[in-house]
Amino acid sequence: MNVAAVKFGEADLTTCDREPIHIPGSIQPHGVLLVIDRETLAVEQSAGDTASLLGLAPTILPGRTVAEIFAADAAAFVEVHLGVATEFVAPLMRLGVRARLVSPPLDLAMHAQGRTAILELEPARRTATGAGDPIERLKSLLTAVQHTAGLEECCANAAVAMRSVTGFDRAMVYRFLPNGSGVVVAEDANAGLESFLGLHYPASDIPKQARELYRRNWLRAIPNIDYVAAPLFPQTNPRTREPIDMSHCDLRSVSPIHLEYLRNMGVGASLSASIVCQNKLWGMLVLHHYSARHVSADLRVACETFAQILSMHVEAKMQAEIAALRGAARRVREDLVVRLTEATDIGGVLASGDLLRYLDATGAVVHLEGRLHRVGQTPSAAEIMALVEWLNGIKLPLFETEHLSSVYAPATQFADIASGLLAVGLSREPRDYVLWFRPQIGLTVRWAGDPSKPTKTDRHGARLTPRGSFAEWLEVTRSQSAPWSEVDLEGAEALRVVFLESVLKSVDFARRERAYEAAQAMAEELEKRVAQRTDQLHGLAADLEAAEERERGQIARDLHDDLGQTLAAARIRLAVLCDDSDPQVRSTANAVGDLIDRAGSSIRSLAAQLAPEVLHELGLVAALEWLGEEVERNFGLSVSTFDDGHPKPLAHVSRSILYRAVRELLINVAKHARTETATVEIERREDRIVVSVSDAGVGFDAQAPRLGTPRGLGLISIRERLSLIGGGMDLRSTSGNGTVAVLTAPLTPGDSTPADYGA
Repeated sequence: MNVAAVKFGEADLTTCDREPIHIPGSIQPHGVLLVIDRETLAVEQSAGDTASLLGLAPTILPGRTVAEIFAADAAAFVEVHLGVATEFVAPLMRLGVRARLVSPPLDLAMHAQGRTAILELEPARRTATGAGDPIERLKSLLTAVQHTAGLEECCANAAVAMRSVTGFDRAMVYRFLPNGSGVVVAEDANAGLESFLGLHYPASDIPKQARELYRRNWLRAIPNIDYVAAPLFPQTNPRTREPIDMSHCDLRSVSPIHLEYLRNMGVGASLSASIVCQNKLWGMLVLHHYSARHVSADLRVACETFAQILSMHVEAKMQAEIAALRGAARRVREDLVVRLTEATDIGGVLASGDLLRYLDATGAVVHLEGRLHRVGQTPSAAEIMALVEWLNGIKLPLFETEHLSSVYAPATQFADIASGLLAVGLSREPRDYVLWFRPQIGLTVRWAGDPSKPTKTDRHGARLTPRGSFAEWLEVTRSQSAPWSEVDLEGAEALRVVFLESVLKSVDFARRERAYEAAQAMAEELEKRVAQRTDQLHGLAADLEAAEERERGQIARDLHDDLGQTLAAARIRLAVLCDDSDPQVRSTANAVGDLIDRAGSSIRSLAAQLAPEVLHELGLVAALEWLGEEVERNFGLSVSTFDDGHPKPLAHVSRSILYRAVRELLINVAKHARTETATVEIERREDRIVVSVSDAGVGFDAQAPRLGTPRGLGLISIRERLSLIGGGMDLRSTSGNGTVAVLTAPLTPGDSTPADYGA
């Protein structure tokens, strides 16, 4: 079935997500709607009691101009704002306008899209004893959330203040979750009303197209749930031959399914204000009244303004909470690093309550070197081993799901304690893991209402009630856990790096201890032990490189094959020499062992050069200065580094790619240029960073093909990586006149670290 096959007002629970709620063809009858041609300012369509509010029957309105309908000042207001040379006229309001033929004051709202303008009019309902001064009400609303300590308090105060200002019986703050479902996070209600605090509801309760309308419109009012819709006359626009889009209309008629939902709750009137953060619908502030209740236009403006300011407060509180979560995770991680430094049983140290607190999990497992270390609520040992085997089959360094049984069928057996899984790998073959588990979400949810209270049944069954909706949500989320957040994934990846480093240190320490003891034993035992520990070291080092690769790009291809070949040659020599009983031969074997140690040290040193901590702690300039010192120490090439002192904010990936490019160029200079000096210059040119690497060496023909040499492949690789970030490289060289390589990349102020703003 396509969208057009579902008409407004004819949708049911299976098709409501396709109901065209933006073209209802009718309005709520407490006002009047006029469709105006912006070129002629004449009425094309109308809806509502135009005879009472405008003194003109719907049948005689078509063709009447704005000047014929409204008093002079109101007509002038409309003409001026519709006469602007813009495609879209944003919604605006004028209070207390008057029609030509009747005297009661009206409140006017209007907006336009293209040639079509829509005017909405309601009777002005303000009185001396009514809602009070809207500005004062707005001030009280803002005061309520201005100095709140956190998101929960902010939402709670907003609900209390909104109900106090509007006089509604109930006010709630709904928060949308990443999967489209929602939860009531704050509530204020009259005494005696059942609490909905903590109530969850499925995404289908507010379909996607409804959420989009809420995102675009800050406020929606239904003064009387039992209204009889007033249809447009005529139904189709005579000029466009299309239905009128009422997305921005305050009077727009509401889906009958939503009205039925409200009636089942006993609601007589509602007012909804959107909470929008980063242009996404975060939630809604929803008010219910158990009889009809009109909110005056000026008070609605105050409520809409409050919703916009509340959205900014909510976004700020969310960012603060995320920062606090990251800080707490960092502290736990730092504490683990301290404890792992001297640990002999790494798995036992990791499997602690801190591991659960780190990602807010109810169970965790450390699978290390064939042993299981469990903490909290976890599946059985046999179930965990089967799960680890399955993870080895998919070969992902980080795997996360909130619905494990949907991808791993045996998880159905332990869904109550492990519906959610986050796994990070710690080694190559056999792969070791840290696993975090979260239980089925329905087991962790509490609803403040009476769980024994029966649900109401209607033509849709028990679905269209808060309890029925909550029951369906529980059914929909069966075998699902609370989702893993972006902060969770960041924390898991960061801890993975810590684990790899700690395991690597532990294995290296154990290898050296065993090598010392084996020196007193037979040469054959020495060969076996060294080979075994070297293989493990290679696997762990490769996994550590893979973890860093996720942050810095493909670091692996920068490692030249000659180190690995040296280790392989050393092992062959050691196998031959260690079978000989001659002391001189054994001395040679020890020398070869030293060669293996030096090769392993070279690998670690090279990895440190490729991704130094100073790059992320102090920024690119400091990292390049450090790199120059390293190149001089390792290659004897004196490198001078100059910076213009201007801030150079860069994204993480840009810093990494530029650093690796400069490193590759300096190594080329050291190996091929036949010079003892090189210069690195860093400067800012408008919105780009420019890094120049120059030398006065022998140079080369930059136009000649060099694909057959490692140096040529390195330059191609640099250009490819720079192109990924919108940068490039200009290489200028001639034989005998040195070489200049100019690297450029865009600056990114919104995705940088404070270190980038230093001199």
